[in-house]
Amino acid sequence: MSCEEKKTPHQGDGDCQAKVKDLNPPATCPAPLICPLPPDPPSFRLKKAPNPAKVALAPYPEEAAQQNIHLTVVGPAQEHQKLQADLQAGVDHQQKQLADMRADQYNQSQKPIFTEEVQFARAMDPNRDNLQNPPCYLPQAGDDLPHKDQLMPMGPIGPWASGKVDWSPMAGLTGTRPVVDRYSITRFSPNEWRTRNHQTIQLINGVLDKADKNRFSAATEFQRLSALVTKTQAETTDKLKLRSQLIGKWKNTLENAIKAMADEISTMEVERIKLRKSLVILGVPESIAKECIEKRASRPDTELVRDQTEEELVNELALIAEIRRLLKKTLEDFEAQQVENRTARQRLEYDWSDKKEAYEIDTLNQGLNNNSRTIMFRPGAVRQPPEQASEKYWEHFSMETLEDCEKCRQKSVALRATLNSILMNAARDIRTQADIVEKALTARINCTQEAVQRFENDLRNILQTLADTETRILTIRRRVRSFDSAMKVAQTRMDNRSYRPNVENCRDVAQQDLIDEVHTIQSSVSAMLHELDEAERVKSDLVSARAVLEREIMLKRRTLFTDRERCMLLRSHYPSANALSGSATF
Repeated sequence: MSCEEKKTPHQGDGDCQAKVKDLNPPATCPAPLICPLPPDPPSFRLKKAPNPAKVALAPYPEEAAQQNIHLTVVGPAQEHQKLQADLQAGVDHQQKQLADMRADQYNQSQKPIFTEEVQFARAMDPNRDNLQNPPCYLPQAGDDLPHKDQLMPMGPIGPWASGKVDWSPMAGLTGTRPVVDRYSITRFSPNEWRTRNHQTIQLINGVLDKADKNRFSAATEFQRLSALVTKTQAETTDKLKLRSQLIGKWKNTLENAIKAMADEISTMEVERIKLRKSLVILGVPESIAKECIEKRASRPDTELVRDQTEEELVNELALIAEIRRLLKKTLEDFEAQQVENRTARQRLEYDWSDKKEAYEIDTLNQGLNNNSRTIMFRPGAVRQPPEQASEKYWEHFSMETLEDCEKCRQKSVALRATLNSILMNAARDIRTQADIVEKALTARINCTQEAVQRFENDLRNILQTLADTETRILTIRRRVRSFDSAMKVAQTRMDNRSYRPNVENCRDVAQQDLIDEVHTIQSSVSAMLHELDEAERVKSDLVSARAVLEREIMLKRRTLFTDRERCMLLRSHYPSANALSGSATF
């Protein structure tokens, strides 16, 4: 093996002349060293697997039971402990060997000369030198020193790249991409390549160590783990049996609770239909009362009186509204209770469904063994979800569900018990108020009829008096006209005497008497005219009174028609108490 020794720029005046030096003469080249493979670790596998413990099914006496416990429990347990101790000793020994191997590898990796790589290289090439010349693919002695090419930046012109001088602002900047030659792109140095090879060899050595450890563990752990798995499987089967029995007991309890809740829901539905029917029938008396008020509101002005009948009708409407509000509230309570009952039943059914499915799954799991045909790998089956509940919470949840559903059922029974009393009291109150309204309406009709009879009698008298007044007016007019002749005589006499000549035309006693006679006749006519005016006023008053009586009679007859022909006819269709309580058909 030969190499060229070159001087660095720091060792001479810049001239570099190659000199050939033989590093490995044929007579002095040592033989290649190849380390023998490490011996296999001793095996700690048992020659014969321990027999599984036998479980007795029939009871033993006390001494036999102690002996059986010693044979079936204490003896296998001691053997198992001894086996565990032997296995642990083997594992400790193997761990110690692996620790020693790792320590040797670490010490060798800290040496400046890579002995194992050199030995491998000598096996490939006996002329390799393990002192100053490691294999060419591993880090060399001078790799830690900076290379002369690394002491100056790489430019676009030089022995490593071909280009041209560029005086632009980007001249000489090659950091954005590698320096490009005509035929290749340079990315890594030889030092980095040899370091990468060394890291790869260390990784391979670590993998081989893990393979040796795995070979030993696989050879010693099978028998112990198989016995442990068989024992765990038997214990799990017994626990699954107990669990399935407990779930079956809870499932039967839930079935009884679901049946009781279903009966309560059907009974509540019948009562709810009865209550809705009572609410519908309650609209009949309310409509009758409203229509009676509307009909009586159409009475004429003087007859639009807030009498006792009107007040009782308003009270009846208020009572019906109060009862309707109470029944609606009761109906809302019934519907809310029905929702609670159905929710409780749904909770019971969901719980029963879950327990039924869990019972079937545990029963199926109880019958599974290593020879079953349905077993298979289930990835992720061991992973437990974070929301999985504990057994204590499971029992608490089941008990709480039953208690809540029973409380809901008792509340429903108490609500049904109050419905009958509410309906009977409401029907009794409505019928009592209806009787009061009919009694007041009858009294009002009788009173109005008496008033009409009285006004008709008065109208008859008014008509007779009006006829007499008209006759009297005609008589007075004839009597007034009878004074005209006397007035004419007196006035003629005075006119004739006014023609007396000269002194004869004097105011004598006869003249004065004529004047007094004219005044007397005038005063008599004035008095008779006054009586005539008075008679005319009386006639006018009688005509007005007749109009008033006729209007009052007409108004009261309309009131009688409204109260007797309309309101009483409507109230004849009033529902009975049984119909109002929802027990009978209207």
